[in-house]
Amino acid sequence: MMTPSALDAHVRAIVRWHFDPATGCPYWLRKATELGFDPLAEVQGLEDLARFPAVAAEWRRIPAWELIPRGCREPFDVWETGGTTGPPTRIVDATERTRGIRRVDRMLDDHGFPRGDGRKGWLHLGPTGPHLVGTNVARLARLRNFLYFTVDLDPRWVKRLYREGRPDEARRYTAHLVDQALAVLEGQPVEVLSTTPPLLQALCERPETYALLAAQVKGIIWFGTSLSSEGLRLLEEELLPDARLVGWYGNTLMGIACQRPRREGDAHRCVFAPPGPDAVVRVVDPRDPARRVAPGEAGQVRISLLTRELFLPWHLERDRAVRVDWEGGALWDHVAEVAPLDGGGARVEGVY
Repeated sequence: MMTPSALDAHVRAIVRWHFDPATGCPYWLRKATELGFDPLAEVQGLEDLARFPAVAAEWRRIPAWELIPRGCREPFDVWETGGTTGPPTRIVDATERTRGIRRVDRMLDDHGFPRGDGRKGWLHLGPTGPHLVGTNVARLARLRNFLYFTVDLDPRWVKRLYREGRPDEARRYTAHLVDQALAVLEGQPVEVLSTTPPLLQALCERPETYALLAAQVKGIIWFGTSLSSEGLRLLEEELLPDARLVGWYGNTLMGIACQRPRREGDAHRCVFAPPGPDAVVRVVDPRDPARRVAPGEAGQVRISLLTRELFLPWHLERDRAVRVDWEGGALWDHVAEVAPLDGGGARVEGVY
């Protein structure tokens, strides 16, 4: 278990890496001249990250190559956020997200999630393209020895339909996605499904797709939109009792906070475990982000990315969550009941 002093040492090492002219990226080396303090000399630990300004909005506009550290020699990819509240924010990644998927793979074993035999299928009904989740799921399917099938989803189009008051078109698009999923389920031995709660609901509402899910799917990963405790109970206990359901909370910036296995005495049906110390998550008071809420209280999700490939000091997500205490709770939070933050601006969940 990491100690507070070890986390502070990790922060210092990451800051040194990103602000050293030999290893840092052009963006942070340029930004250092505008900060009004010396990160190399004055950042001693996690609490000092509060001295940095919010910068994620700038990543909507800068050339992506400016985020690549000079000390990294691996080829980098560029990924985008969903663009829920405006133009997408871009990040770069070489190896860190693959390492994160290996962590998720181990956590799925803790859940008793199925592994494949090289012939069974994994159907991903969700975003691909510039959205990292599709690539992450493909990596995970390969690790777990499944054949990977995908039905593409354009979340930006769906959100636009809802924002423009065209719910009938959004429902037609959802039906189109379900039609494509049915074509895979009818012809392939699919054992694992990854999709969003609204699309999972749509699959269950179609008798022919529901029959196939209930008969052959043994593992389901849900992600992308909120799911109530009662909705999860209904899926687990009544609709799909033979499948192992595991939730993911996360995004392009944070990575994947996989649901941890339930423990005796848990107050929440689903608790997400963020991938610290690479992504440190804390639940804070929306009116005073410097104040962390108490365990059991709801607040706004605040994250900091701390890897050699990417450094993002405290960033406020447009999500609310309940802080869940755990044995490492002095460092970062586990979270539950994640949902859009009330009053957080234009936010449309749609099907993603």
